[in-house]
Amino acid sequence: MSVAIVAFDMKAQDDLEVLRQRLATTNVSDIRRMALLLRVAGEYEDGSREKARAAVETLLADFSLTDRTAFITVIGSEGATTPCGFALIEGKPSAPVGAPRLALGLHFAPVLSEPEIGTAKFAQDVAGMVRKAIENGGMQPDEVQCAIVNVPLPTSGNLGPRSRAGRAAAALGAGIALGDLQSSAVTDERVIADSSLYTPRVQTFTGPAIRNVEIIIIGNSRQSGGDLVACNTVTQDLIDGRSIRRMLLQAGCKMDADGEIDTSSVVAVLAKLGVMPDGSVNGAPTTIYSSVTPPEKHVRAAMSGLLGAVLHTTRIFGTFDPVQQAPLGGGTICCILKA
Repeated sequence: MSVAIVAFDMKAQDDLEVLRQRLATTNVSDIRRMALLLRVAGEYEDGSREKARAAVETLLADFSLTDRTAFITVIGSEGATTPCGFALIEGKPSAPVGAPRLALGLHFAPVLSEPEIGTAKFAQDVAGMVRKAIENGGMQPDEVQCAIVNVPLPTSGNLGPRSRAGRAAAALGAGIALGDLQSSAVTDERVIADSSLYTPRVQTFTGPAIRNVEIIIIGNSRQSGGDLVACNTVTQDLIDGRSIRRMLLQAGCKMDADGEIDTSSVVAVLAKLGVMPDGSVNGAPTTIYSSVTPPEKHVRAAMSGLLGAVLHTTRIFGTFDPVQQAPLGGGTICCILKA
């Protein structure tokens, strides 16, 4: 197997023309699976997400890829961020090159019990689903760099807190499957409440159009071909560039005489960053939680500056609130690079 990436800018919420042209020149029957990650300009309530999802669904239907694709559309391109998309496409099998190379796994499953969303039992269910996605990608748990879990919105109770708890429990379940957490450590009392319990290789999402638990596994396998690799790191706060630079150097990037890292090999960036509950960053107060601007807009704008400066790109699949996916106030970042 071999995974390629098509990166493209979006002039509008439904602008998938670059990807459509690429698929039109591809033997689609050779595509084994695809993951599509979109960062869309707009607001939650203005129909932008729905417009993007409708365009994706049409594209997948046109190329008969619906059953082989998982996709995520996230809203908001604040700061120095380019609305963009990354399509991870696994083609027909190719000879392994001996060193670990980018691999992709998918799994879809219904929620077994809506009242259990956000509970320890839900986490255990997700753990089983993530194991199947890892197996689908031909990887071992220690080869996974980023496990993405899409969680349906709950339909009963206090929807806001339950939705966040659903993402938190999904993260902990993925952590169990990855071997980062003991199953016994995940209890109802610790979901959301215990910020010391987190798993560093996971990003979780939710949304009104998600009907099933959808899992995307990104990692490296010696069974893969191609020339791409994935790496991951955890940041300690919203301006922690040191952890990102350390990850890139460990991945083989070089530093020049000015202390800048050559990031020309970076082809995709997936980031989920947060902030302390009181809004402080690096020990100093901010207005992130006290201004009229929603906190996620503050964080996404700040994220664009941090990652733009370190990675020299405005093309970022970036989101907010890595609940139980990073240290409190920190974040998780996955980069895909040319080997």
